[in-house]
Amino acid sequence: MVRRVTIALSLLLLSFSLFTSNGVTATSEGLGNKYVSAYEKSTISKIPTSELAEVQAEAAIVVDVNTGQMLWQKNAREPFAPASMSKIMTMYLVLEAIEEGDVDREEVVTISEEAAETGGSTMFLQEGSEWTVSDLFVSMALASANDASVALAEHLASDEEAFVRKMNEKAVDFGLSSHANFVNSHGLPQPKTREESTLTAYDTALIGFHLIQDYPEVIELTQKPYFTLSFSNQQFYNTNQLLDRQVEIEEMNDYLHQLEDEDERQELEEQLLLMDEGLQGMDGLKTGYTNRAGYSFIGTAERGEQRLLSVVMKTDSNQSRFQATKTLLEAGFDYYPVNRVAVNDGDRDN
Repeated sequence: MVRRVTIALSLLLLSFSLFTSNGVTATSEGLGNKYVSAYEKSTISKIPTSELAEVQAEAAIVVDVNTGQMLWQKNAREPFAPASMSKIMTMYLVLEAIEEGDVDREEVVTISEEAAETGGSTMFLQEGSEWTVSDLFVSMALASANDASVALAEHLASDEEAFVRKMNEKAVDFGLSSHANFVNSHGLPQPKTREESTLTAYDTALIGFHLIQDYPEVIELTQKPYFTLSFSNQQFYNTNQLLDRQVEIEEMNDYLHQLEDEDERQELEEQLLLMDEGLQGMDGLKTGYTNRAGYSFIGTAERGEQRLLSVVMKTDSNQSRFQATKTLLEAGFDYYPVNRVAVNDGDRDN
């Protein structure tokens, strides 16, 4: 099935080639004149580099999801290992298969030996056990479970290798760079060769762009700070530590004032002390880490009608990737005009 093609995607592809450190120039290379016209008529507010001097990432990018315009980039065309950010392509293919009727969310998947033996972050799946597609998907998307990723890949294709071919075919469909190459469904190094998947920050942003545009319901899942499985009340936590939890904290504080039991009050107060408000509007998307990749993150946040997407690759710590993301998105919301209107037939009014 051919996915719907949006003007916003074309603008994203165009804007990267047009954006330079010395200013913005227009060119018709590779695209029709109507997109050049739209770009020339649009207003681009480039984020001042001085505002982002503290972003300690080897590569980074900020994109407006509504228009596809790139707001800022650093080494966004250079290839790096994406680690578990690879899973956003796996997520896309699973959601596509569900949409096309090839897979049902409540289908039962029998866990293979290969899936059960997958290392890294896992749900400790046991060979021969049965999980639903839905439980495996949430485990992969929020807890970054590699064994769940392999189980889904095997369920959608004859084996994980066949699924990886689908990932690379979709990369071509999306127009990713020549650097883009998936070697497995989850992002860990291959056990024997230690080879890892490769993406640029631009590639990663483009996959995230498609995921959000084509399956916006994924945000309803990725915004959850924790989840439970269909057969268990045990809570598992989202690896995204920037999720906006301000409303949740306010509700917990209100509840705290209503509690009369001193032990319950103390327990809740201790829990609140450990909670971070996160970033306003943050509701996705996926973390990644391997020794080679460092700490990476593709994040997205929405404020009002404006949604931004950022990617940071190869930061040096868990805290650094979230701080870099926070700096990028705050700068994007601060400096990019919100009074945009959609492009129609190549025209934009400002």
